[in-house]
Amino acid sequence: MSTQPHPVIALVSRQPTTFDLLLAAIPLVLLAGVVSPHLLPVPPFVGIAAGGGLAGSLVGYGIYVITRRQSTSGDTESPLGGRVGRAD
Repeated sequence: MSTQPHPVIALVSRQPTTFDLLLAAIPLVLLAGVVSPHLLPVPPFVGIAAGGGLAGSLVGYGIYVITRRQSTSGDTESPLGGRVGRAD
């Protein structure tokens, strides 16, 4: 009999992080860019370019702003789970 928790239970019980929400928002923005020419009177390249630009902005936000905010909060843990420390 194993005492380790089941992965399904662990995934359901944890709350989504900012990175999780960001990863969910990027494809939604891209999809909105593809669908917008069908709903609005804009050429297809405008909708796709707008969706791509917004998705790129979300990626930049995730890389720069969120990571910087987490590193200045005093945590010694990186957003990817590894330890951050100086190599002497």
